[in-house]
Amino acid sequence: MKSITVPKLSETTPPESTLEHAIRLRAYDLYVQRGRDEGHADHDWLAAEAELLDGHPSDRNGVQPAKERKLMAS
Repeated sequence: MKSITVPKLSETTPPESTLEHAIRLRAYDLYVQRGRDEGHADHDWLAAEAELLDGHPSDRNGVQPAKERKLMAS
């Protein structure tokens, strides 16, 4: 009987970049703020990317970044 070796996921999948991870988290935050309304993943991704790369919010349709919401709640 032959045995096979299965590589670990960490050996086969390149690590996600820090920027990509930050965009993913911000896009998810936008999705949650919209009430988990599906069908806007591309818009959320592009808005999150613009916020992080340009340093300012893009057209967010009134959605505030989590950082701003926390400051306003204080």
